[in-house]
Amino acid sequence: MSSLRRFLHYTRPYRGLILAAVSFGVIRYLIPLALPWTLKILVDDLLIQSASPPRGHLHLLMAGMCGLYVVYAFASYFRSYLAGLAGHRIIFDLRQQLYLHVQRMSLSFFDRQQIGAVVARMTSDIASAQNFVGSAMVNTTMDLSCVAVIIGLLFAANPRLALVSLSVIPFYVLISYRLTKRIRKKSRDIHNQLQEISGDLHEQFAAISTIQAFTQEEAEAREFRQQSERYLDTVLSNVRLQSIALGATGFLTALGPILVLWVGAMEVWAGRLSIGTLMAFYAYLGMLYQPIQRLTELNLILTNSLAAMDRIFEVFEMYPEVQQRPGATSLSRATGEIVFDRVAFRYEGREPVLEGFDLRIPAGTTVALVGPSGAGKSTLMKLLVRFYDVTQGRITLDGADIREVTLKSLRQQIAIVPQDPILFSGTIAENLRYGRPDATEEQIFQAARLAFADTFIKQMPQGYETEVGERGVKLSGGQKQRLAIARAFVKDAPIVILDEPTSALDAESESLIKEALQRLLRGRTALIIAHRLSTIEHADRVIVIDDGRIRESGRHAELLTHPNSLYRRYASQQLALGASP
Repeated sequence: MSSLRRFLHYTRPYRGLILAAVSFGVIRYLIPLALPWTLKILVDDLLIQSASPPRGHLHLLMAGMCGLYVVYAFASYFRSYLAGLAGHRIIFDLRQQLYLHVQRMSLSFFDRQQIGAVVARMTSDIASAQNFVGSAMVNTTMDLSCVAVIIGLLFAANPRLALVSLSVIPFYVLISYRLTKRIRKKSRDIHNQLQEISGDLHEQFAAISTIQAFTQEEAEAREFRQQSERYLDTVLSNVRLQSIALGATGFLTALGPILVLWVGAMEVWAGRLSIGTLMAFYAYLGMLYQPIQRLTELNLILTNSLAAMDRIFEVFEMYPEVQQRPGATSLSRATGEIVFDRVAFRYEGREPVLEGFDLRIPAGTTVALVGPSGAGKSTLMKLLVRFYDVTQGRITLDGADIREVTLKSLRQQIAIVPQDPILFSGTIAENLRYGRPDATEEQIFQAARLAFADTFIKQMPQGYETEVGERGVKLSGGQKQRLAIARAFVKDAPIVILDEPTSALDAESESLIKEALQRLLRGRTALIIAHRLSTIEHADRVIVIDDGRIRESGRHAELLTHPNSLYRRYASQQLALGASP
C-alpha cells in the first residue's frame, strides 16, 4: 500500500469535515466569478448601449454583488476553520499512533536508530504531512472546480479565444510532470539529512560535558558545519528545481493573457466581439491562471508531503522483535522463582553472547552476577524483562515461559535500580510514583525513609514537590540512586534487578545505599550485577560468568577460599587497586 493511501486511511473519520471544507471552499472560489460577468453587463448593457441607463438596474446589480460577498465571507471562514480542524485532528491521530508504535518497539530498534532521528519523524515530518490536508486535499479540489467552471465560462463567452487561452496548458502539464519526480527525490533527501542533523545534535547536547571536558568543541563545530553545508546544497538544489517550475509556469500564465489580448483586439476590430465581453474574458483569464499557478505551488507542497509520508510510514513498517503472543496470560503477583533453561542469545550481526546458559534462582533469594565486561551479565537482565527475546531455550517465572505471559504483567513483577538512574523532568513525588501512579503520599514517604532519601528531600526548597530537572540534573549521584531505590520500594515488585548500583558513588553514599538495598531485597528475589564485590557479600549465591557461561558458583566467602578461582582473582585486584576490575 502506498504512503498516500495509508495516509488517506487516517482521513476517513473526518471525511464529513473535509467535504464541508471543500464545499465552502468551492463556494468561496466561485463567487468572485460573478464579478467579470457583472462587468460585461455593466459595460455592454448599462454604459455603452443604453442612452439613459436604468439606475435601478445598476443598484440592484451592485446590491446583489454585495450580498454574494457576504456569503463569500462566511464561506471563507468555514472553509479555513473546517480544513484546519480536520488537518489538526488527522495529524493528532497519526502522531499518537506513531508514538504508540515507536513506544512498543524493542530495544534493538533504538540500538539502530538515533533518538533525534526518531523525534524528527514525529515532529518535522508530521508537520510536512499536515500540509497535505489543507493544501492538497482542500485547495486542490477548490482550484480544480474553479478551473472547470472558468473554462466553461470562457467557451460560453468566445470559443475561439477560449482555445487560444488554453493553448499553453499542455506545456504547463509537461513541465510539472518532468519536474515533480526530481523535486520529490530532493525533498526526501532533505528530510533524511535533517534527520541525521537532529540525531547528531541530540547526541552532542546530551554529552556536552564530555565534549567540553575533551575540548572537542571546535571539532564538533566543524562536523556540524560540514553537515549543514551538505544540507544547504541539497536544499538549494531543491529550491532551484522549484524555482524552475514556478518560473516556467509563471511565463506560461503570462503568455496566455498576451495571446488573448492580441487575438481579442483583432476580434473587436472585426466586430465579432464586444468590448465588455473582452474585458470579462480577460478578467476570467486572470482567474483561470491564478488557480493554475496555485496548483503548481500545491504540487510542490504535495511532493514535500509525500516525501514526509514515506518516511513516517517507513517507521510503521518496522515491527518489534519482542511481541506479545496471542492468548498470552496475565500474571498475578509472582513468588519469584526464575529459571534460565539452556538459554542462547546473540545481538543482531554479532557473535553469540550466551550459549546453553542454565541457572535456577529460587524465590526470595539474592543472586549476584560477577564477570568481565561483555560476559553476558546485563544481557541476562534484558532477557528476563523481555527487552530482547532468547535465540534458543527459555526463561520461566514461577514455571511459566515469560513469552507466554503479557508483557505488562511480566514487567509489573520486576523493579529495576540501574547504575545510572533515569529521572524525568517533574517533581520528586512524580518520579517516585512513576512505577505506581496510584501510590499514596504515605507510601511515598515510607519508601523515601526506607531508601534514606527522606532527609535530603525535606531539605529541598519544595520538599517532595521540588523539580528535579531533566534526567535529575539538580541532584547528586547518591541522591539520584536513593530516589531510584525509593521508586523500587514504591513499586513493591517481588523481583528486583540491581545493575551495579554503587559503582560510581563515594564511600559515604555507598554505605547508605548498601543498607537501603538490604532493606529493599528482604523477602524478594534479587539479581545483582556488581563490580564492587563489597555490595554482594551477603548474596545467597554468587555466579561468576565468563564468555556467556557459568564458570563458578557459590557464596562470597566460599569462593574466596578457592586459591585459583576467577572470583578470588577479582577480589585480589580490588584489594590491590582499590577499584573495580
